[in-house]
Amino acid sequence: MMRDMAEPIYHFAVAHDGGNGYMKDAVNGERFVIPSVLSRVLPGNEQSKIESSKEGLEGVLSTLMNRMDITTQSDGINMNGRYLVGTGATIASTAPITFNVASTEGKSESDVSIISLLGLLTYVALVKHIKSTHQLPNKLDIVVDKMATSLPIEEMKIKSVGQRFANRFMQHQHVVIVNSFMQPITANITFKKVDVRPEGVIGQQGLIGYTNSQKRGYRADDIFDEFKKEYKLAKFAGKDVMEIGNVLNIDVGDGTTEFSVLNGAAPVPQLNSSIFLGTGTVTEAAVEALHQAYPTIGKVTRQAFMEIATRGNDQESKAYRSFLDAQLTLLEQPIEEKVKTIYARLNGQINLITISGGGATTLKQHFAPRLKQVVEGLSPFGAAPILWVPEKYTQTLNLDGLEFRLSYL
Repeated sequence: MMRDMAEPIYHFAVAHDGGNGYMKDAVNGERFVIPSVLSRVLPGNEQSKIESSKEGLEGVLSTLMNRMDITTQSDGINMNGRYLVGTGATIASTAPITFNVASTEGKSESDVSIISLLGLLTYVALVKHIKSTHQLPNKLDIVVDKMATSLPIEEMKIKSVGQRFANRFMQHQHVVIVNSFMQPITANITFKKVDVRPEGVIGQQGLIGYTNSQKRGYRADDIFDEFKKEYKLAKFAGKDVMEIGNVLNIDVGDGTTEFSVLNGAAPVPQLNSSIFLGTGTVTEAAVEALHQAYPTIGKVTRQAFMEIATRGNDQESKAYRSFLDAQLTLLEQPIEEKVKTIYARLNGQINLITISGGGATTLKQHFAPRLKQVVEGLSPFGAAPILWVPEKYTQTLNLDGLEFRLSYL
């Protein structure tokens, strides 16, 4: 059932964390996490169409975001086409398209983040429309009034990369065609303002202040509980992070690990950098090792491998974890050396170390004792405490920072 009257314009404020493993987005304060995966839709591999009757629409609302099927038409995209986006792409019959964590291609050059976001915004607007009207729209007009996003620190060091990435959104009209129904639905998306910040730095700001969806002020929730217990502190909050002095943040992602030193909310010059290794790199090495040991197991995606490795204590999960643990030294040794270098550059003047990012939990069990030993060896007059961001927040701390930033745009 299609709608005849004039369609509304959907205005969004967006915080977009285009992670190598998962996209984390806040659209008008509502949060979404989807796999950073696309899959080409080829003739003969199309999904079944959704019934557009009122009953059919209401029956699929809860799962519609898992069935994103779009065709893109935008000069901001290098390779337009028809794609499944997110969860639907992870189980598609065609080869998945992800960020290539083994490549030197930067996030700013990839289509994955842009196509995934365009698909998400289209389906968010579509779901809102169906819920309010119980009908499909003839078309969708979407205006992103402001968006805060981020890129790896090393990319941001290259002149104009941040602005060029922003321009891929702002300087083009983006057309997205929804293919989920018998009748295609065309969405027109425009971006008015896009602010690009360095990863790591933006995550640290998420540790200091509350996000846009909460009250303003210094953060004081349970993100600090484990840290206070470990170091026997009566209180510790975002205000302390702001005032403690030099803070080294290690943001462990899928394809990069970001090192940033902040004093208050300001980065310390010349001390922010990246290494092009992350838990995704480690996971891909583990996938290859698993395949070599068990040839009947295909080369699964990073996301599928990690779902099995962290699923529980069954025999399969333990085997996957053993392959992962064996590869973690690929990441741990460069982190250790980078920490030593930063300590030397600052003459040991580090007052707090924070470890965040989607890969932090994977790294903690294997690396926490060794990192603590290294820091103690670098600190003859008392080692800086180490705050491992709890698992429930590791994946979304950058998004917290982006929402914090968005609230001031």
